[in-house]
Amino acid sequence: MESGRKSAFLISIFAFSIVFLIDCRKTPNEEECVENQMHNVKLIAQASEDEIPPTMQQIMLKQILQPEMSRAIVLRCMSEKTLKQVQCELEKEKFKDLKECKKFGKEESK
Repeated sequence: MESGRKSAFLISIFAFSIVFLIDCRKTPNEEECVENQMHNVKLIAQASEDEIPPTMQQIMLKQILQPEMSRAIVLRCMSEKTLKQVQCELEKEKFKDLKECKKFGKEESK
């Protein structure tokens, strides 16, 4: 009987730990970062001349769409952005509004 209680206790601790870890995830995964990168490309492409001058817009799109650069952006997103920051960026409809999401970024280590 005692081993049954111990097993139930361990199972409940394990279940609680999994729920806690899933709920408290703070780092975006690769899929979320790929979605974020595609969303940012869309925002750059749709940006007005006031937001991004046309020549700069072309340069940005050319660079961001290169496979090596695209992969580097996704990897940097996974290591340097928070999940909340990525979610914030995905909600934005204008390129200029992305900077509002920086407040959800990881704090600099001092």
